[in-house]
Amino acid sequence: MSKLNQRSIPVQWQGQDYSVWVVDNFDGYLDAFALEVGGNLTDERCPFGVLLWPSSRSLADIFAEVKPLPEAKLIVELGCGVGFLSCVLAKIYPEAKIYACDYEESLGSFVEQNARAWGVEDRVEFRAIDWRREPPSDLLSKADLVVGADLFYDDSHLEHLPPFASQLLKAGGTLVLADPRRFRFSKALEELQKHFHLLEQREEDCALDKEGIEEFMIGAGYREQKISILTLSRI
Repeated sequence: MSKLNQRSIPVQWQGQDYSVWVVDNFDGYLDAFALEVGGNLTDERCPFGVLLWPSSRSLADIFAEVKPLPEAKLIVELGCGVGFLSCVLAKIYPEAKIYACDYEESLGSFVEQNARAWGVEDRVEFRAIDWRREPPSDLLSKADLVVGADLFYDDSHLEHLPPFASQLLKAGGTLVLADPRRFRFSKALEELQKHFHLLEQREEDCALDKEGIEEFMIGAGYREQKISILTLSRI
């Protein structure tokens, strides 16, 4: 896909104002994406990471309150989208290396732009990763923390994501996921518990932000979304 037009939206985190780069015209982007895949739009390949979603903002707010781990040197974000959460984690863990990973290679430009905007470009690195394949050998059993927001769009994600995340983590590592409890959530929780112990599940209400985040949901009458936050440890 050709280079995507970006726009900056304001986001407040931990009492400070930041900017986050997202796609400038989502409808136009979706049309171009449909042409690229020959009209074969599926949930397995989701082109929605060019927006900033409530699940990511909920995790960012929670991480500001309580670190998922006291210390972390290597962090992997799965399904990173534009990289907002990876930038937050770089601020929380100033000594950590963060790999922002997504299937869609075109998202790399958003991650790089946001990392520069947040001043963490030296520690946030985009990597194109496909959960359906084996994890990269240099990341096997290396991550202290794996995070992800709004990941379970397709049944294939239920099958592949839990073991993939488990293989990335060190012994004693932590997985933190946020999900808006769509219809796959219960099955996702079952699959996750084949590979992880569920340490905590909490529910958060996230107000939707009209500024470039969930405009089409707001247009449909939504004002907030309930987000389930899962903290898990590898079996």
